[in-house]
Amino acid sequence: MIGLILFVFNIIMVLNGLTQGSLEELNKKIDLILYLNSEASIYEITDMINDLKAYPNVIEVTYTSSESALQDFLATYPEKENPFSTYGIENPLPQSIKIVTSDPSHHQDVTDYLAGTPYGKLLQGTESLDENQEIVARLLSLTAFTKKLLIGVILTFVFGTVLMVMNAINLSIFTRKTEIKIMQLVGAKPRMIFLPFIFEGVVYSIIANFFSLFLLLFFLQSTGVLDNLSLNNFNIAVLAPLELIGSILIGVLASYSATYFYLRHNLLLEDS
Repeated sequence: MIGLILFVFNIIMVLNGLTQGSLEELNKKIDLILYLNSEASIYEITDMINDLKAYPNVIEVTYTSSESALQDFLATYPEKENPFSTYGIENPLPQSIKIVTSDPSHHQDVTDYLAGTPYGKLLQGTESLDENQEIVARLLSLTAFTKKLLIGVILTFVFGTVLMVMNAINLSIFTRKTEIKIMQLVGAKPRMIFLPFIFEGVVYSIIANFFSLFLLLFFLQSTGVLDNLSLNNFNIAVLAPLELIGSILIGVLASYSATYFYLRHNLLLEDS
């Protein structure tokens, strides 16, 4: 049962890793585009780009000239002729700067920062703050929900594992009650009685951990999920030892608590 609890916990960790990876990809696709005035010189634009690259939470800054914007427009619609040259219109597409932040919520911080600098006079307009506000809000809400869900899962895992180990140790103590009384009568110190049960709890935790790890690897290999997981979001080489250490600590705590409670209450009350 402890192994199955760990397995379910690991599956939820995998799902959380997939969710976080998807959210990161979506965050990168929601960029902030700053349209620049035609009067902005290349020197001013270069200084702005360097400052933006040094700004916190900014991952990527890309400059697109008016000529490049026109070429991108024509490449998007190759079947159509250049409508501007056809009618003798000068290229009206503005030069722009695309900014990718670590989180869409930082878009407003970037625009507020630029508005308070001399670069503010270079801006013609922005895109994505209004158009993608609803998407940004949903992403932030989903990210907050997954974090809360993960915390709840961890607490449930710890609580469930403690109860399972304590129940197993209580059953073991009950079946060996006579043996424990004999040890007390011959003068065995409390730690001599505690150690076998603590060791038993540690063994339960280790076996359960390896059992859940085997099930997890089998599940990942059979479903091909491992190929879609990023090491930043789910690294089994890091999770496995941390889980093992945590399981052992929980096993020790649960075993000690169960043994202490039984020895200090049940046996003493029976003796009296």
